[in-house]
Amino acid sequence: LSDPNERSWYDAHREAILRGGTGLASDDATESESGVNLWAFFSSRAYSGFGDEDGGFYAVYSSAFAAISEAELCADADAETAPEFGRSDASWAHIRLFYAYWESFTTKRSCASADVYDTRQAPNRQVRRAMEKENNRARSEAKKKLNDLVRALVAYVRKRDPRVVNHTSRLEEERAAKAAAAEAARRRKQAEYDSLRREEMSRRGAHWHSEEHA
Repeated sequence: LSDPNERSWYDAHREAILRGGTGLASDDATESESGVNLWAFFSSRAYSGFGDEDGGFYAVYSSAFAAISEAELCADADAETAPEFGRSDASWAHIRLFYAYWESFTTKRSCASADVYDTRQAPNRQVRRAMEKENNRARSEAKKKLNDLVRALVAYVRKRDPRVVNHTSRLEEERAAKAAAAEAARRRKQAEYDSLRREEMSRRGAHWHSEEHA
């Protein structure tokens, strides 16, 4: 992991990644709510090669993001349908749409599995309200962790997505070519200017010389 930010994030979550846990509240509870063990996908062992076949990069992460999307739709039937990850030959327009959506992912799930208290056990209204407050705080924290986890996975995948890597390389090559062309044009103009200036100075010099000997 050469990226310092990715290295730092990995180190902070290393144990969860290695054991394949969810990193959210109670592992068992959130596994059923999240619908997929996301930690397992933060590893090159999650896929074999960068093809579209079963077990390949695109098949594996297509299934992963589809599972997240399905869990969101189960939580909210009116939730926006998320763009699919796509195949290796997907258009750049599709790829850009996918990452734009998932990089700003915000879960619709309640994360009720993070609840600390069973409010049905409250002896009175005051205690129930206190329980609800703690549960809401726990749910908010679980949602934040889930959002961060999904966005971290998106960043992890994007950095390794050959489609993005190739597109970025093409853009860099195009920028380098444009810069080189601009520099060549500048040099040509400078050379033309210098040539004209030398011709003008030579002409003036010849003129002055002829006047001196007139």
